[in-house]
This record gives sequence, structure tokens and C-alpha cells, in this order.
Amino acid sequence: MRKLLFMLVFMLVINSTVFAYADYINPPREELEKMITEIAQRRGVPSIIVMALARVESVFRHYDEASRSVRTGSAGSIGLMQINNSRSLYDDYRLRYDIAYNIEAGVDVLLEKWGASASTSHWAYLPSVGNMDPNILENWYFALWGYNGFVASNNPNVAYASGKSYTFQDLVHMVMRNEYNQPINPIDITYLPETGTPSRTLNVPTPEDNHSGDIVLADIGDKVVVSFMATTSGLNLREQPNGKVIDSLNDGEIYVVGKEAEMKDGYYWYYLLSENGEGLGWAARNWLVEIDNQEVDESYNELDGNTNEMGFTDIDNHWASSFILELYEEGIIKGKTETTFAPQDNITRQEFAVLLSRSFDFGDASARSFSDKIMVQPYAVTAVEKVIYFDIMQLEEDRFNPERPLTRIEAATAISRVLAYPEEIKAFEFEDVQDISMEELKGLASVFTYGIISGRDVKTFDPYSSITRGEISKILTVTRSHL
Repeated sequence: MRKLLFMLVFMLVINSTVFAYADYINPPREELEKMITEIAQRRGVPSIIVMALARVESVFRHYDEASRSVRTGSAGSIGLMQINNSRSLYDDYRLRYDIAYNIEAGVDVLLEKWGASASTSHWAYLPSVGNMDPNILENWYFALWGYNGFVASNNPNVAYASGKSYTFQDLVHMVMRNEYNQPINPIDITYLPETGTPSRTLNVPTPEDNHSGDIVLADIGDKVVVSFMATTSGLNLREQPNGKVIDSLNDGEIYVVGKEAEMKDGYYWYYLLSENGEGLGWAARNWLVEIDNQEVDESYNELDGNTNEMGFTDIDNHWASSFILELYEEGIIKGKTETTFAPQDNITRQEFAVLLSRSFDFGDASARSFSDKIMVQPYAVTAVEKVIYFDIMQLEEDRFNPERPLTRIEAATAISRVLAYPEEIKAFEFEDVQDISMEELKGLASVFTYGIISGRDVKTFDPYSSITRGEISKILTVTRSHL
């Protein structure tokens, strides 16, 4: 009854209704395969392995078009690559609405499993195949087995004895053979135990008849940039391929390949030089992305559309980097330090007030008093006075609460007051906004219509969650385009 009453009130607020949803249309398989190939080759993983995984995991359907939602599995796995984000390694919102990011996460998960198979350290828990050359397709057997969990039911000796015709890794191999005409041979399963899972110390020979993938290696003199994903917190620089660690490399740093790549202990390794030619050491190829030399010589402005020349080392692979850079160039937004922007940090109410004041010409405002004005940082006082004076942001019982993280509904309401109210409103089906005020509801309807702020999904807006510096960069950029 409460939901029905809410929807009736909402219908009275708006003059006309045009129902609008997120697109929720799956790209053609050919387009997804092209995207997968580009990402897999960039990460040094055979693309056919990833394409076959996507086929088995989701039948190349990121969205459930019938229910207009993101495809999820029974355990909450998300999207095309069916990523289980229970460890919160990835940006949940981007897993759902950025297919390329979902693919990148899938490759990241696969590399984590590869590491658990290739490594001889104490944390490794998967067996290995042969010399673990990653460009031999058959060597990915245990990494595929472990993609959704290293469980006994995918031991072929267990599966076949129970009447099953195939395991998960068998399915991936079948797709490679039947849909991509890629021959691949299984390992000799007589090496596997009759029950349970094999020991992590087991090494099964690579099938004598084996097949190569499409891993691309950089040439001597090529430039590469360090590029992490969630399961990698740092890239070791080593004295020799997989030898003694002598230093660590930071995300976004650029180096020159000084020798031909070498394969050792499951990875291809690049010998890196500084840009002035100083020899540094060896690092694993999977986290070194080749970049075009000419682009680098021209101050290197772009990698995947996200690299910057402002000195920020933490936005190169962030989805909002183009918005951040645009606002930075216009003097609206600044970094947390000279080298970091911190796009995932929450933005406070006073920080948002400053960005609003820089983004839009509110004019002069009279000084305003409120009970916690002394808590406002000096750099933000004038901006806070302006947004209060022009009723863009409001006090809460005579308090501005400058250090409190801004919420999504606060951002929506403030932005709606900058723009003219739309003549025609697009309705939404958010089920978690019943408790917001009528003024907030109107503001949400406005920014939703303009396409400035969307929901987490069709049913969820998440009004009281905090909002990040990266998200605000996009919101301000899109808002300014409507003026």
C-alpha cells in the first residue's frame, strides 16, 4: 500500500510520463569477442580461453533483456564473466554497467587462478601443467578448473564416475573446439585422484600434442606502462626472471623493454629500462601494457582513453578519468596531492560546495551564519555561504555538517536546482526512495531525466549512500553540458 501511495503521489508531481530504463541490450557476440580479444591480448592471456569462458559463463549475455536487469548467478555472480565480488575487490557498479570492466575483471580472476597454479609459493593451491608456458592452451587446465572454485565435482574422475559427461573445464574446451575450431587436448586424467581434488604439488605433463594461443610480446625498444587490476596490489621488479625482488613498480609508470621476453615459472618477463636507458630489472608481462611509442613521444596523453599528463598516478584506468581531466583543465577540480586524485574517495559536503561554486556562476552572496560555520575549512567558507544563500544546498537544523560525506540524493537535489526543470519527465521504478522528501523526489526526477544521475539498477537508487570524487566529476561535467 505504501509503495502504491508513493507512486500515486509521484504521478501527481510530474506533468507527463515517459518510462525510461537503462539500455539493457546485449551487444552482438562479434562485438563482445572483439572486446575480449583486445583486453586479453593486452593482459597477456590467450584470447580464445577468455572467449570460451564468457560463452560458458553467460552465453555472451551480460544483461537479462527480458527482466531489464544485469545477469546474475545464483551465488550473486555478475554479468558477462560472472564475477563473484564477495571480497569487494572490484567496483560493483562498474561490474554491472561497464562490460569492458567486467571482462577486465574476468581476466584478472583468471590470472589469479593462473598464479595459484604457476606459483610454487606456500599460498598456491592449484596443481600445474608442464612448464606452465601461458601461451600453451592446454596449460590453462587447472586455472580453468579453479575459475569458479577448485571443487571436487570438476575432477573428471569424480564427475564421470557419477554419470556426468563433462566438467566445467571440459565445457570450455568443447566451446573452443566446436565454436572456434580450436583443437585442444585434455591432460592425462590418470594423474588425478579418484576422489577429491589433487594436491597443489601435482605437476601433470603438458599433452604431447599441444596448441598455442595468441599472446603478444613487446619488442626491444617498445614502451610499456604498469597497469594493475584488483587482485594485484603491486608489481615486483626482480633481479632475474622470477628471481630476487629488488624493487616494486607503481601503477601508471612507463618503462622501455630492454631485452627479448623470457618465459620462466609461468610468466613471460620483460627486462625494463628507465626512459633514459638505465637498466632496472625484470617484471611480469601480464601487468605491463604496451603503448604506442609515438604517443609517448608526444607527452603520452592517452591509454585506453584514461591516461593523463597532469601527474595523477591513480586515474589512468579509472572509468571517470576523462571527466576528471576535463574539470581539472578548466580549474574546477584538483588532486588530493600533486600525484593523486583519489577518485574512489568520498566527497564531503564542503568539497562539493566548492566544486559547485567553481562550476556555476551563482553571483555574490551575503555572509551567512550557522552553528557549525567554524568547522568549515577556510578555503570553503565563501562557497558554502553561496550554496546556502542561493538555496542550492541546505542547512540541517542550522548545521551545514561540512565534513560529512555527501549522499547521492543530496547531490541529485543540489544539481537539480542548478538546471531548469525539464518540460517532460522520465519516470523511474526505484523501490528505495519512498522515504525521501517531495523536494528530493522532484530533484531526482529532474536529474534522472537529464541523464545526469542514474540508479544502481532499475529498482535501486541507493539515495543515502555516499558519492565519490570520480562520480561527482562525471555529474558536474554532464550537468555543465546542459547549460
